Amino acid sequence: MEHAPAPAAPAAASGKPSPNDSYLARGIAGASVGLGYFSAVVFFWTPFSSILATVGLILGAFSVGRGVKGGLRGENYAMVGTLLCSASLGVSLTLTQFLRYLQWDKLPYLW
Repeated sequence: MEHAPAPAAPAAASGKPSPNDSYLARGIAGASVGLGYFSAVVFFWTPFSSILATVGLILGAFSVGRGVKGGLRGENYAMVGTLLCSASLGVSLTLTQFLRYLQWDKLPYLW
């Protein structure tokens, strides 16, 4: 028995393409999640994890600003990536500054 083909996705009411239609835009939103997760895993590599989290935060904020969700079924990868990168950046910067204070007994950036 042969099944009928699945119906095509409905177009937007105005006829304009959605920001989620682009593979590249969805990839940028997904890259934000990947960079945030990897920077959270390697948070102890001080400059590297901060750079990863910052780039992921920029990509995620750019995607959120453009209205790209990133998921094919409505998942908001851009927002998840932005939150994950900001948390990773906060943990990384807080721990490095706190450990610097504990090891050298002076507040960071104060002479």
